[in-house]
Amino acid sequence: MSRRALTKGSMPLARAFAPRAATVQSPLVLFTSTPPPSFRAQHLHRLDASAPRRAFFSLPDLPSPPQTLTATRILPYSSADLYTLVSDVDAYSKFVPYCSQSRVTKWSDPDPSRPDSPKSPIQADLRVGWGGFEETFTSRLRCVPGQSVEALSGADALDPSASREQIKDAGGAVFKSLVTKWQIRPVDSANNQTRVDLVIRFQFANPLYAAVSAAVSEKVAGVMIEAFEKRARSILGTPKSALK
Repeated sequence: MSRRALTKGSMPLARAFAPRAATVQSPLVLFTSTPPPSFRAQHLHRLDASAPRRAFFSLPDLPSPPQTLTATRILPYSSADLYTLVSDVDAYSKFVPYCSQSRVTKWSDPDPSRPDSPKSPIQADLRVGWGGFEETFTSRLRCVPGQSVEALSGADALDPSASREQIKDAGGAVFKSLVTKWQIRPVDSANNQTRVDLVIRFQFANPLYAAVSAAVSEKVAGVMIEAFEKRARSILGTPKSALK
């Protein structure tokens, strides 16, 4: 049989039975599995621009609801002595749980009418957190001598006239806001009985942090005020009433 007899019409049999390139049905055009480079780039670019993108794992961009924790103690010390301990913000990292760093960066100006009056801290860098999450804040401090010390961090540290954008950007990665307030009230001055109230208001920047630290958050205020009581005993000594 001659070589020419192995043809089918004008097409060689080898070519007639050769495997064909696979085809892919596209909503835009029918093309072979290896289209020209220029068309392939154009088509993929169109698909990439129109297809929605979704991250493999992402956190919802919504803060958790605000939370408030409270604790109270009646301590056998004078309100003046307890206020001195509470206003010693530089020492917080030594005895306050969940505060790993504390440094006062700004003090109030002395009162012209009372040259001997002590200065009060009005700003501090505090590193705080619990449940495995920590954050450093430049906190604004409000001190009422003999009565209260309040540390405002995050969005709460801003001036009341701050814009929405400033408030939005003020929150940290972990806490959107964090306010800690110690309040000192004498209940029986004759016997050095003073009430200490601790109020913590905070809002996590993400619900995930709130869920992970929920078990710890409930105990934070109680642990902190217990540590403050131990600090008072360490610095001020055993009260006379306890020696009787």
